[in-house]
Amino acid sequence: MFRFCFLIAKLKHKQFWRQLSPRISASYALNDWWSVGGSAGIYYQLPPFTALGYKDQEDVWVNRDLQYMEVKEAAVGITRRIQDRVILSVEGFYKYYSDIPLSLADSIPLTCKGNDYGTVGDEPLVSSASGRAYGVEFMAKWQIPEKLNLVGSVTIYTSEYRADRHSPYIASSWDNRFVANLSGTYDLPRAWSIGAKLSAIGGAPYTPYDVDKSSLKEAWDAQGRPYYDYDAYNSQRLSSFAQLDIRIDKTFYFKNCMLGIYVDLQNITGSKLRQPDVLISTGVIDNPSDPITDQRYKMKYIRQESGTLLPSLGVTVIF
Repeated sequence: MFRFCFLIAKLKHKQFWRQLSPRISASYALNDWWSVGGSAGIYYQLPPFTALGYKDQEDVWVNRDLQYMEVKEAAVGITRRIQDRVILSVEGFYKYYSDIPLSLADSIPLTCKGNDYGTVGDEPLVSSASGRAYGVEFMAKWQIPEKLNLVGSVTIYTSEYRADRHSPYIASSWDNRFVANLSGTYDLPRAWSIGAKLSAIGGAPYTPYDVDKSSLKEAWDAQGRPYYDYDAYNSQRLSSFAQLDIRIDKTFYFKNCMLGIYVDLQNITGSKLRQPDVLISTGVIDNPSDPITDQRYKMKYIRQESGTLLPSLGVTVIF
C-alpha cells in the first residue's frame, strides 16, 4: 500500500508566491506488520498584530518591514503491528524557524516571551531570530477488545533559539526536554470500568531576576515589577512535574436510554507544579539616608506553586 498527498495553501499578500506553504507526506506498507512514513513542509505565518500595529511617538509604523515567520519541518518514522492488538511506532522530527521577530530592547524572540513580560509585540522588532526543535517520539498502543485499551507516548526533544545567524543557540522557553503520557481503561463486569492517566513533563527553563537593578528605588518605581537578567536568559530550570488522574465509571442500560455515572479524581497524588518564585518589593527602603539614586527597597521572594486533588462527580444521559 502506498499513499501520497500534496497540499499548497497561500496567504494574502501582493506577492503571494513568496508565502506558498507546500507540504508532502508519504507512507508505505512493507508488509502486514511493518510500515514506514515521512513528511516535510514549509509554513508561513504573519507576525502578531500587536507588532505590526506598533507606532512610535511620531505616529510612524515601526515594524512595517517585518517578514513572514517561516517554519521548515521534516519527520520520518516506522510502525510495527503485532497481531492487530499492539502497535509500536517511533518517529524522529526536525523543525527550523526563521525570520522570527526579535526584540531590540532585550534581544529575546517574541516566541519565547510569555505573560511575565507584559504585552507581547508592542515594541521595536526585527526579523532576525531563528530557532530549531528536534527530537524523537515513541508511541505504543495495546488493545484487547471489550477489556483493555492502553495508549502511551514519550517525546524527547530539544528546543533552542538564537538572536541571529552569528549568535549561539540558547534554550527556548519551550525546552522541557521530555513529555510523557500514559492512559488506559479497563472494563470490569456489570458495566463498570476504571481508567487512569499519568502525565509527566520536564522542567521548563527560566530567566533569573536582576536583583541588583530591581531593588533600586528609581528602577522599581519606573516599572512597578522586577527586571530580568537577560545575560543569563533561561539559564535556570524548574523541576519536573508528574500527575496521576483516576476515573471510575458505571453504566446503566434502559430500554430507551443509557445512564452513566462517574467519579473523577484529578491529581490524586497531590503533585505541585512549581513556577519561578516572584521577586517583589516590600516598600521598605533599606538606606533612606542615601541619595535618591542609591536608595534600595528591601526585596522578598514569593513562592509560586499550584496543584491539588480535584474530585468531581458526573452524570451522562444518552437517549
